[in-house]
Amino acid sequence: MPTVTVFTSEFPKAMAEAVSEKPHKMFLYLEYISGSPPNYPAASAVPGFSDPKTYYSTLGSSSNYLRVPAIKDPNVQLNNSSPYSATVNFFGQSDSAATGVNESGAGFVNGVACYGAALVLAPFEQDKTQDLVIARAYFTDAPLMKTASSELFVTFPFSTSITG
Repeated sequence: MPTVTVFTSEFPKAMAEAVSEKPHKMFLYLEYISGSPPNYPAASAVPGFSDPKTYYSTLGSSSNYLRVPAIKDPNVQLNNSSPYSATVNFFGQSDSAATGVNESGAGFVNGVACYGAALVLAPFEQDKTQDLVIARAYFTDAPLMKTASSELFVTFPFSTSITG
């Protein structure tokens, strides 16, 4: 599924936390809406780059997000020629008891559209206010639709590269 992905201003701090010896958990934020999802055709159209915490706390009354545990695929895909790159996949899934994080936002019910996801490092699992949003991705073709008999499963590939 084609996506538009942006790193946030919290990326450097999150990377420092990720490589430190401090414990942390990974989560995915699954953004959803009851109605028409926003269209972000390019990275420059994605709002809230510099302040992702405010962006997520102020989603409208028809939108919200789930904070679901992210499972890391133990396989790392490497490219050993310039540009050098590595990709790690993270997986997350909604569950039938899921509720949106913002109390005033839309509930995660049949018919809502999941239009984006964020990869999040949580230094403190129980305190979402400390979450560090690494990157956000938005589906450019079509959202994932929640139906009564299904849950949403999202794969978030995280790639880094350097030229040498």
